[in-house]
Amino acid sequence: MSDEGREVKLQAAKLLKDAGFKYLAAELEFGSLSGLAKDEPFFLLCGRDRLAPTAIKTWIEAARLSNVPDHKLERAHETIEAIEGWPGDRHYPD
Repeated sequence: MSDEGREVKLQAAKLLKDAGFKYLAAELEFGSLSGLAKDEPFFLLCGRDRLAPTAIKTWIEAARLSNVPDHKLERAHETIEAIEGWPGDRHYPD
């Protein structure tokens, strides 16, 4: 990624953090979204989605079979724990 692209992501992460979107800011700055290309599609699951933990567990199983590094699997488990501990209302996807 170009230095310019990285700088734009850092600026966006700061704006998000300042607005209170701490998890999204951290993912953009340090996490799985940090390596996202400008035109790369991505899929986002939110804590309010009742199906998110199940989808992530399914991804973990597929990733394990594909020899994805353990630290990525652990991060996925941490995300499930964070979602399950989130106190907000949950519903099925709109």
